[in-house]
Amino acid sequence: MVKMITAEELFRKIKAEQAFVLVDVRAEDKYNQFHIEANMVEDINVPKTEIFTIEDEVEKVIPQLPQNREMIITCTTGNSATKCANILSSKDYDVTVLEGGITAWKKYISNESIERIWNEFKNVHPNAPEHYEAWSFGNSKQMADELAELVVEGTKTATSSNYLLYELEGEPLPVVGLHNIILDGNGIAVAVVENISVEIMPFNEVTEEHAYREGEGDRSLPYWQEVHEEFFANELKEVKQEFHYEMPVVCETFKLLYKN
Repeated sequence: MVKMITAEELFRKIKAEQAFVLVDVRAEDKYNQFHIEANMVEDINVPKTEIFTIEDEVEKVIPQLPQNREMIITCTTGNSATKCANILSSKDYDVTVLEGGITAWKKYISNESIERIWNEFKNVHPNAPEHYEAWSFGNSKQMADELAELVVEGTKTATSSNYLLYELEGEPLPVVGLHNIILDGNGIAVAVVENISVEIMPFNEVTEEHAYREGEGDRSLPYWQEVHEEFFANELKEVKQEFHYEMPVVCETFKLLYKN
């Protein structure tokens, strides 16, 4: 059995600036989309297919893999990393597998960042409520990153969402005073905001003022209508509903209270 390390243990190891090499065995495109990075830690990408080739070849080595340093092997869920670690261990490499892989790592660092920013916020605002929501904008990493950055800049002070989805999913509607932790596309907390206004109105009655506060594109109402019609239509299609201009929209206005 190869050694295992949890995401929390790896996080602490990185914080302590311990010496090791991170080896990501996913395909290069997935590695380039996201991989674990840290100061003072070397990280390399060696696809699992390359490691598999040395299993039955006694003399073959992979030059970029150090034989005298601990290597922590990662993949998406830990399965491929375990297979690779077993091969490398049989070749006398010092290997440890990240339990749960990149999936577990992302979940841990997201939760850690949420807890950290809330504690930092409460140190400055000791009377803050106990309850908060943590979420990211949109339906893609790129959108979440772009809109989170607008919040941090102070440009985006409003958002809108599909009222019907709250009903279908049994989720409570946002309320005035609700504190929200905004996450970027990697699930990392970047800001704390507080709702100062919540209104439900038909799509075709959303105002120019609200569109401007959303801070996207040229901040005009026509731009807001164009991008949100497409966004809401795609959401509704997934629940077998059709977009219409009278559909109810939840319009929230918020103020920025804290940012990283």
